[in-house]
Amino acid sequence: MGVRISPLLVLVSMACSAQMPIITPPGEIQPISFEYGSLPDLGGTEITNYRVNLNMVQPLGKSSIGFTIGYQYFDFVFNESTNVIDLATYEHMHVARVGLFYIRPLENSWGLLFSGGTSLMSNLGDGITSEDFVFNAIGAVTKRWGNFDRNTVLMLGVLYGTQFGEPAILPVASLRQKLNEHWSYSLGLPITGINYKINDRHLFMASLIPEGLFGNNSNEVPAEGNRTLTNTKLQFNGINASLAYRFRFAKNLAFTARGGFVPAATLKILDNENQEIYDLDPGSGAYFRVGLSFVLNRKPSSNNTKNSSEDEK
Repeated sequence: MGVRISPLLVLVSMACSAQMPIITPPGEIQPISFEYGSLPDLGGTEITNYRVNLNMVQPLGKSSIGFTIGYQYFDFVFNESTNVIDLATYEHMHVARVGLFYIRPLENSWGLLFSGGTSLMSNLGDGITSEDFVFNAIGAVTKRWGNFDRNTVLMLGVLYGTQFGEPAILPVASLRQKLNEHWSYSLGLPITGINYKINDRHLFMASLIPEGLFGNNSNEVPAEGNRTLTNTKLQFNGINASLAYRFRFAKNLAFTARGGFVPAATLKILDNENQEIYDLDPGSGAYFRVGLSFVLNRKPSSNNTKNSSEDEK
């Protein structure tokens, strides 16, 4: 089974799902993926999460339009107590994301990328309010060299998201290169990584990925000084360094096992003005993840073939 999509789509899907990253080698896309992860000890806090991602794309003339949907559930076990604030209502966080992206090819293998969406990040303790939503967006220009079998894609732009905790504007600078049928890599933000594909069934990956949660607590929370706080935030973020192995056990199904380390993570409670109330001082910790994904092979699009001929002239 194959789909005709430009090499840009792989880089685009990485950027658009940067809040819930999925690394895919050139030549593939993952419309659906499921994952379970555990970080058993992060400075005394145990973190478990479950996630599902859905990515779809539809050609629109020379352009492409698509959408991404994702859900992630975090379970925090705080193995400490404090008189500063009651941690009980921060134990369960839900993250639901919906986004749209648009890719427009230009002359001489240049392109435009626009992506926007919203994320609900909340404990859902007292219903849903505007404080539970975070806007995310990416705007970038791209430049491609090469053909389907061996290519380089440069992306430069800006994004707004929670990769480093509190929502912020960040630069996007990413270089992705497919060297041959076995090796490919990506450098920059949002993802740095390298892939080694032995064959269609076996793939090894190493990566550095920033991931962040900025979840709203809609409950009224008792705090020291006989205060009651509302719309406080749980900020959790870090750089995930990992090694992974993927086994494609059926034509369109793959199993992935990933082990990694989060150095110098951030885990703290903020008030409704994003001022720190309590720092759990998590330090560093090791984690593992396992996942199942539906995989489609890509075929070179007619636009890609045409542009490759123009690049060679």
